[in-house]
Amino acid sequence: MLTQWRRWLSRIPVDDPVDYSNAFFMQFFFAFIGCVQILNKAFILERANWNLLYVRHNYLFPWPKLPMVVDLSTDVAMAASAWFGVYLIRKGSFRTSVIQYLTVLMVSAILFFATIGVPDSRDDASFFEALIISGLMLGRRALWSIFAATMLVYIIGITTEVMAPPNLPMVLHGAFSELPGTVYTFLSVAIIIDFSAQALRNSLAKSRADHQQLQVEISEREQIQEQLLHSRKMEAVGRLASGIAHDIHNVLGIILGFARVRERIDEPDTEFGKDAPILVDALEGTELAARRGAAICRKLLNFSRRDIARAETFDMVSTLQELRPLLGQLLPASIRLAIALPDSEIAIHFDRNQFELAVLNIVSNARDAMPDGGACTISVTRQAPSLAVLSIQDTGIGISEEHVQHIFEPFFTTKPVGSGTGLGLSVVYNLMQSAGGEISVESTPGIGTTLHLCMPIAHALAETAPTPSTDDVVHVLLIDDDDDLRTLLAAALESSGCLVSKAANGAETERIVANATSLPEVLVCDHRMPDIDGLSLLRKLRLRMPEVPAILISAYLESDGSPPGHEIPFSERLPKPFAPDALVARVHAAAKRHRESRNSLPA
Repeated sequence: MLTQWRRWLSRIPVDDPVDYSNAFFMQFFFAFIGCVQILNKAFILERANWNLLYVRHNYLFPWPKLPMVVDLSTDVAMAASAWFGVYLIRKGSFRTSVIQYLTVLMVSAILFFATIGVPDSRDDASFFEALIISGLMLGRRALWSIFAATMLVYIIGITTEVMAPPNLPMVLHGAFSELPGTVYTFLSVAIIIDFSAQALRNSLAKSRADHQQLQVEISEREQIQEQLLHSRKMEAVGRLASGIAHDIHNVLGIILGFARVRERIDEPDTEFGKDAPILVDALEGTELAARRGAAICRKLLNFSRRDIARAETFDMVSTLQELRPLLGQLLPASIRLAIALPDSEIAIHFDRNQFELAVLNIVSNARDAMPDGGACTISVTRQAPSLAVLSIQDTGIGISEEHVQHIFEPFFTTKPVGSGTGLGLSVVYNLMQSAGGEISVESTPGIGTTLHLCMPIAHALAETAPTPSTDDVVHVLLIDDDDDLRTLLAAALESSGCLVSKAANGAETERIVANATSLPEVLVCDHRMPDIDGLSLLRKLRLRMPEVPAILISAYLESDGSPPGHEIPFSERLPKPFAPDALVARVHAAAKRHRESRNSLPA
């Protein structure tokens, strides 16, 4: 209850902080005056001599009881003004409340002194109260106005004393003998209040000016910081673009290197049985290079925060063996590659593409550190029953102790402009942290560098996806604007026993669905198309096929930039790039779930 009252009393609609603080106090002061003024007068009337209340100077007025009425009326007026001041403060008119109260106080004093004369006590606390309130809360002009009004009140009171006194010499001596002392007292109080309040006001004004200046400086500093951040972003984008171009060129160089194997097939003495393994290795290397290019694109998406990691459990040993041809193409002939792997499997839970990208990034850095040739050694050991350590060692120029402390920071690189992004080791570090692993570096300038990637061993390998059954024909509607990709995916689906209807855009899809005699069992839709995006097209198709499963294929992951809450029910996503077999497995799994859900419904 008390807390609620305090909160209510604190809710004063006054913007100025000083006025708000004064208003919070003055509402209590006004309430106190409004109560005490009436109670004090009631106490006086209870003990006073009623004859004396209206006998004094009653011969000046036709109505003998006028002095008593004026006395009571002014007290009531002051009490009412105090309560009205509380009301004005609650409405947010703080200064108005103080001005009206002081006005009523001084008018009441004029009427009282004009009727009664100067009281015996010349130190009426009401005048000191008025001086303090006006000086501290309204300012210098109000202070000296109240001082002048106080002097006028005393002059009017003395005039009343002189007009018809019972003993004129005594009155003149009593009234005017105390006037200089009264003037001196009130003048001293007014001067003290004026200078003290003025010092506070000057200090407050200076504080406000300093605050405003500080706000201006903060605003200017924020603008400078924004400009600096923008320039750094532009510099980062330039470095990123040049570095990504460098990485893409590496991928293209690997693909071109493997593609030259076809020249062996054109030679007259080609023996296909003998050269088939070489061709298989070249195609496998091309596939791995393409996967590395996809990983580079995924790194770009990570940089723009539009991609997430897809962790899976896989064998690190076999993955490194598959990377051997790609690593061989990545390193020049002057660098000897050695890979020491255990015979047993070591399962880790990681994003496989990002793991491969991490290895390729580190090996690429090792290559750049050995411009005159050397050796790159990759080894895997078990450090503990639950930990595996991947070590990549080079015999290059090494890293200075000063640079070792910064090699995992984003955009930090010792390579020349255009030869790296400074993101490679930073990405590797973040990947290791998110997977619960650690990365450390040992380097000696002039001898070489070794990076140790310590990763937790997973409990079991991921199960191999079952081969889709071709016993039942699955009707698939494939929608993709890329002719080559649509043809490739359709061929893969048809080879697995699917009946495929193909569309290149949204309009063609709607025509196929409108003229179809039977609805497809699975929808496969690209997200980015010229006339409509995949999510919008699926929403249209849902009007006729509300429960048909859909697979949205996209170069992005998760939301594709769509706002939350716009997901399509009975849909899943397959990020590009992917192997056609992955789509075939997804299609058959979706069709199987759809058929099982229909069969489980009551007849």
